[in-house]
Amino acid sequence: MLKFQYNNNTKIENFEEFILNVYAIVDELYKKYAPDNISKRRNKDKAKLSDAEIITISICGELIGINSENA
Repeated sequence: MLKFQYNNNTKIENFEEFILNVYAIVDELYKKYAPDNISKRRNKDKAKLSDAEIITISICGELIGINSENA
């Protein structure tokens, strides 16, 4: 499990920095907890986006009110 320190605060200036911070957290969690049959699947190298990038886009989209996967 990630250990958060209460004395380590990051001031986020804009939404782009927020997305980068979310990506860093998601990528770390994905590498640690994703099952091998998903994270080491066939043809993963042909994907245009990584799984962590897709999860980050989904989370940030939900936060700004985009509920449609097509949007």
